[in-house]
Amino acid sequence: MDAALREFADHGFHGARVDRITTAVGCNPRLLYHYYGSKEKLYIAALEQVFADIRAQENALALDRLEPLVALKRLVEFTFDFFETNPLFVKIARNENLLEGRFIEQTGAIRNSSQPILTAIAGIMDRGVAQGAFRRRHDPLQLYITIVALSAFHLNNGHTLSVIFDTDIRTADWRRARRAHAVALVLDAVAAGDSPTP
Repeated sequence: MDAALREFADHGFHGARVDRITTAVGCNPRLLYHYYGSKEKLYIAALEQVFADIRAQENALALDRLEPLVALKRLVEFTFDFFETNPLFVKIARNENLLEGRFIEQTGAIRNSSQPILTAIAGIMDRGVAQGAFRRRHDPLQLYITIVALSAFHLNNGHTLSVIFDTDIRTADWRRARRAHAVALVLDAVAAGDSPTP
């Protein structure tokens, strides 16, 4: 699966080759087809794997046990760091978007595993509003997509934005500043009263 993830991330679905995957791990292509049935099914399994990974790590955050502002801060930091340190996930998700979600729509596993994060965010919003920590309740899906956008846009567009603005946004210093900005922006958007410090 690791070899398949690298192949699909580097070459996309259409450019990926089963023979390169099997050569990388020293197995017979027939063995791969025996277990997965086809290149398409292997690709779907790879999609499920990368999404299962992020969902498991989100679940481990135990956001329901934290105070609302702390929970939201932890979620933004985790999401930013996950995208930063998991380039295979970023590439595979980008490639699947280029395919207009053709394969991800064939698996219910990713949809099912993604519901708990929205439930967790809904709980954070409800607790925050009830405690007076949040000025209003944001839609969980809107908020999550905002967090993802703040965490990934600069990764997907780093080369072009660096040239356009004559600033290398791929450096560690710039990305640390971006992380702090993302946290502050989300917390400022929800917090009641004075803005919390990140």
